Amino acid sequence: MTEWLLQQQGPLCLVLLTLMVMEHFFTAKIGIRLMYKLWWMVPAVLLITNLPIPAISLPANSFTRYVVSGSLSVTVPQNVIWLGLWALGVSTITVYLLSQYSQLARSVEKPLTDSKNTWFARRATTPMLFGVLAPRILLPASFTQLFCPVQQQLVLEHENTHLRHGDHLWNALALTIVTVFWFNPLVWLALRSFRINQELACDNQVLSQKSPQEKLLYAKALVACAEQNSSYLTTYPTFGEKSTMLKRLNLINKPNSASKFAGVAALAVAAILTTHTALANLPTSDIQADKVNLATPVKRVSPVYPVSAAQANQEGFVTLQFDITETGATDNIKVVKSSPAGVFDTSAVKAMEQWQYKPRVQSGKAQRQTGILVQLDFKLATDDDESAANRQDIERIKVSKAK
Repeated sequence: MTEWLLQQQGPLCLVLLTLMVMEHFFTAKIGIRLMYKLWWMVPAVLLITNLPIPAISLPANSFTRYVVSGSLSVTVPQNVIWLGLWALGVSTITVYLLSQYSQLARSVEKPLTDSKNTWFARRATTPMLFGVLAPRILLPASFTQLFCPVQQQLVLEHENTHLRHGDHLWNALALTIVTVFWFNPLVWLALRSFRINQELACDNQVLSQKSPQEKLLYAKALVACAEQNSSYLTTYPTFGEKSTMLKRLNLINKPNSASKFAGVAALAVAAILTTHTALANLPTSDIQADKVNLATPVKRVSPVYPVSAAQANQEGFVTLQFDITETGATDNIKVVKSSPAGVFDTSAVKAMEQWQYKPRVQSGKAQRQTGILVQLDFKLATDDDESAANRQDIERIKVSKAK
């Protein structure tokens, strides 16, 4: 899992940085609505990166045998520690999100008159779109007192625009990405940029046909909401978010100056990024064995000798078949043969999961290897045998590769 998380960081960081730069400097030129649509690049790149591709089977003609002496020590691999920290972060964020959802859901009191999908809620300090499967618009209790009828209509139109855009689904996807990659600060910065684009896109659509007086009332409603907005941290975007206020007010005052050239350039950048990601994920063909670096183990973790086997004076072996990934980690580990059957299998597989190899490289790019064979011999060595075994830790035996 830790390997998968690290593999995502390259393409994810690249697309997030690109979108944040475009949002911060070129939103007005690209066009507000087009800029918001470009955020589909994030899930698209993650999807392309994780598409299943056929494995490249490289020649691996060495069958390696390692002798495991009778040891009852237990090692804790570093990747298990990192995986535990990641899982703790994911769990903490998930509990917080569920807690906030539950509190908002319980605070819903009564529907707005003549409205089936708009409700008043005690914990809502400004209007917001709430929920995923059955989204509802939540309003603060002071909504009718805070805004005049025209402002009320404009605010509700804004929230309904969110609903028509499917922003409740996009927000859920954004929170999922943030939760999984919480350790990457770029995802949190990108979430803010995404939210800004989301609010600007709704503002732009609501005000596209409005009079200057209505635009002024809308701007005043934004300021009033910001004043009422609680400092209580919410993962749901609200109408009066203070962090987006200045940019929203500036774009209300300025006419839309979108450039067709900038829009085409932005689409070209999106196409290049997604195409590059797709091509980078394809396997390289015509691999010649003599031009590929040999795979070499750079980290070996000795299996734990099972207590029951040691007490019963049992010895044996386990033959494992596995792949070596592009990063040098082991994958698809299978027990080919073991004796006695089932006695040492679990210990051997757990140890092999922690091994690290120097990956094979062709034309500057690491390649996946498949069908590698290793045999682990479990022996209860005497004191004399143990000193000899330490001098001859690895014995390589050339045999044909398993088919």
